Amino acid sequence: MESLEYSENLINKAKGLVEKAEKELQGYFGSYSNIILWCQEAIELCGKAIFKIMNLDFPKEHQLLFSPRKSEVRPVVRELLKKEFPKYFAYREEIPRVIFLTYFWHNLYTIAKYGLSDVDVSPDKLFSKEDAELALKHAKDCIKVANNLLSSKKWRGRKNGNIL
Repeated sequence: MESLEYSENLINKAKGLVEKAEKELQGYFGSYSNIILWCQEAIELCGKAIFKIMNLDFPKEHQLLFSPRKSEVRPVVRELLKKEFPKYFAYREEIPRVIFLTYFWHNLYTIAKYGLSDVDVSPDKLFSKEDAELALKHAKDCIKVANNLLSSKKWRGRKNGNIL
């Protein structure tokens, strides 16, 4: 139960970040770098929620896919992908993509936050509206997968007579 509550909290944080990003995108002078930053964090939180829902400890880094040597997939990712997911979980095939998206966006976290300070290029000069929209789409996709897994796991617990 604690893992599900913890996971739900991570997913809710991700939803809040996406709402903030959507409002920023609708604004007249929206900061695309902020949108990238918030969406990267939302993607990361969803990936980590998936690990917790499946009773695994997640890597304590922005990207979850590769080990620090970046030449091999983390053992915990291999373990996650071999797990039996709830029967009614609709997005089983999307789990590898969520983990991949943490890798795809993690390098942009620092750039979205600080820009290219060595050459005095601010973060907002590096990103376009299309970049922000893609980040938002990916974050929403990750929330959908994590939320569905959480709901499926809760439903399975209720079906088995566990009170969640």
